Amino acid sequence: MARRTTSTIEAEARDALVSALNELGVDASPGLTQPLGDRDGPDFTVLIGDQVLSADVKPVVTEAESDRVVRRLRRWGGPAIVVADRIADEAKLALRKAGINYLDRRGDLRLVLPSMIIDARVPGSLNAAPVPSDVLSSQVAREVAIACLLTPDQPHGIREVAAFIERAPSAVSSTMAGLREVGLLTSNGEPAVPDLFHELSVRWRRHAVALADLPRPGRGKMNAQLELGLEEVDTTLGWALTDTLGAAAWSMPVVARGDYPPDFYVPTDAALRQARALLGEAPEPGRRACTVAVAPVRLACLRRHNLDGEVWPVANHVVVALDIATDRARGSEILDQWHPKGIVRAW
Repeated sequence: MARRTTSTIEAEARDALVSALNELGVDASPGLTQPLGDRDGPDFTVLIGDQVLSADVKPVVTEAESDRVVRRLRRWGGPAIVVADRIADEAKLALRKAGINYLDRRGDLRLVLPSMIIDARVPGSLNAAPVPSDVLSSQVAREVAIACLLTPDQPHGIREVAAFIERAPSAVSSTMAGLREVGLLTSNGEPAVPDLFHELSVRWRRHAVALADLPRPGRGKMNAQLELGLEEVDTTLGWALTDTLGAAAWSMPVVARGDYPPDFYVPTDAALRQARALLGEAPEPGRRACTVAVAPVRLACLRRHNLDGEVWPVANHVVVALDIATDRARGSEILDQWHPKGIVRAW
């Protein structure tokens, strides 16, 4: 994917703002661009009558980043606006409260000046470009996304993410640059919420196989062949509980009877073949003891959790939420009603 230069991004943002204002009947024209080397000043200005509106260009503004944006724009001392491809709803509320104007290029413009108040949808032609299909196509890209979504209110560095997902820093660096380019990460590595989760969920697939029997602890050789990984679950690869019982383990509001069969991710194709051979395939889905699927990404079977009341290692809450989100009938309601303690939701 070709990278846009800084000057191109700023020019696109300037043209989008001027066009949006002109469409609404406001006589606006481009002003000065930022002097070379002055990174503390506005990226460009727009003239509205005798008023100068200073603009700060961002690919994305998250709730966590909104405070920094407010502080930066207030230092300029005059009317200011942030122009971004994506601005999270919570960030918009924070900007409104602080009296900061914004243009979300997907369609929202808010501008309050002494001579006017604008709070409107702008023409659809100004919407940000759709996310390219390849930006989350690789395993590394999806793992980077999950790692950032686990703590969406925090910045994430390349080496930190690379260590967490056990991937090469160079691959992580390229991936994070691509996600920043399309407005799904901030320059500090904070994910655009809920956009990044939603973009990942539409690409998330689980191909489950129904098995006739369950694995059991204590079967040394068999469990090694199955790659269960029941020890040191936070640092080793192994089977990970997900979907309905995984959601229940994370205290998501799901309803499942006591004998509901578990759903697992397994780390490799070889583990899936061994599970079919050693545990047998169920004659029909309704008579399954469990289901298994090769994890869409390796991280689903890494950094697992031992949760209270659950005998199996559980996939991280973002992976489980992605599986729940694929259920069109109940997924959105379950995720909307989950309000965990100590976890910041990414959707």
